[in-house]
Amino acid sequence: MNRLNVWITFQDGSRTQCGQMVFSDPDDRGRRRGAFRYDAGYPDHPMTFSLDPVELPLLSRDFETDRHSGIFLVFEDSLPDVWGRRLLARKARLPRSMQNLPGLLKALAGDGLGALSFFHEEFGFEQDHSVSVIELENLLDEARRFEKGLNINDDQIRLLLKAGSSPGGGRPKALVQDEAGVQWIAKFPSLQDRLDIVPIEAATMSLAAKAGMETPKTRVMDVSGRKVLLVKRFDVTAEGGRCHMISFQTLLRIDPAEGYYHLGYRDLYGIIRKYGSRPETDVTALYRQMVFNGLIGNTDDHLKNFIMLGGGGGYVLSPAFDLLPDTENRHEHVLHFDYDYYFPGKSHLAEFGKRLGVPKAALVVNEVAAVVATWPDVFKAFAVPVSDIEKLSAGISRRLRKV
Repeated sequence: MNRLNVWITFQDGSRTQCGQMVFSDPDDRGRRRGAFRYDAGYPDHPMTFSLDPVELPLLSRDFETDRHSGIFLVFEDSLPDVWGRRLLARKARLPRSMQNLPGLLKALAGDGLGALSFFHEEFGFEQDHSVSVIELENLLDEARRFEKGLNINDDQIRLLLKAGSSPGGGRPKALVQDEAGVQWIAKFPSLQDRLDIVPIEAATMSLAAKAGMETPKTRVMDVSGRKVLLVKRFDVTAEGGRCHMISFQTLLRIDPAEGYYHLGYRDLYGIIRKYGSRPETDVTALYRQMVFNGLIGNTDDHLKNFIMLGGGGGYVLSPAFDLLPDTENRHEHVLHFDYDYYFPGKSHLAEFGKRLGVPKAALVVNEVAAVVATWPDVFKAFAVPVSDIEKLSAGISRRLRKV
């Protein structure tokens, strides 16, 4: 059996080994057997909490997983998605046969977002893998080369390999640190963009904050005529510690390898009420985000874009992130609204919220709608091109009109 020791960095910056995962070599079909066990001393730690309240409750026993990879979903949450995994595999020089979950976690070690680290032997104190914001122009150039798929050597993407292998998602991004030591995720324009996504996302995040949603602080930087969005990391605490991150994909036990799922916002509320430490606050916050997503047309509302943050005080809903209108003209949402994948209208959302037990649901809908109605002015203030505003106008206006 192979093993990886799992370490956790608490919110105050202290660290401890919290458990050990073991997994077999793959059989002739590539399937592994896997298990996890908490360390004997971890349940008695004063800041302890379960890494996954659904599948890994804080008990002193072996937990086995039937997943093909042999790795529990919560540990996969530490890994980036397409963009970051490509860089991680390149950085660690992983052959194709090792570009699986165990190989990627071992390569990630202590460099992922969130509180977990993975080591084959002893804890290797992680280095700072963020890059100074003064290097943004070089990072932009390297990200463009890497995205183009040019025949480049590691020296030509040195900064990107250092700073770009942790963030999730499929778009180009990297970890940076400003002059005050604050850590940010830098989100770059992509060669695949049909619209000017950076200012659009910045404007949408600003609109969400005006609508009463908790969002991470954002900044737009002009780098030699190119725009970069900086999003402050909410997994890093003021004390230099970390918040544990677990996605609703994991909490709802949805295996990404199984493809499409048929779930809705109602399923998220059930998780918050069962496992959250402040359900009254977070149910209302999630409802406000659902209403905003519906009105602005954020159709990329998949389960990895909803996070719970864990700590000694329990699990709470994270700030809202990755907010965009329907830039791809999908029309359908990933999560359904009371069994409707299309925006059902303001009155339906208000009734849905009432049935969910959300206090003053109709008032929330009206408040959010009033702010979203100001979107053209907010987008203009963020210098979104007029042509892009015109392309988005029909979809957002249609949603705002739908009673």
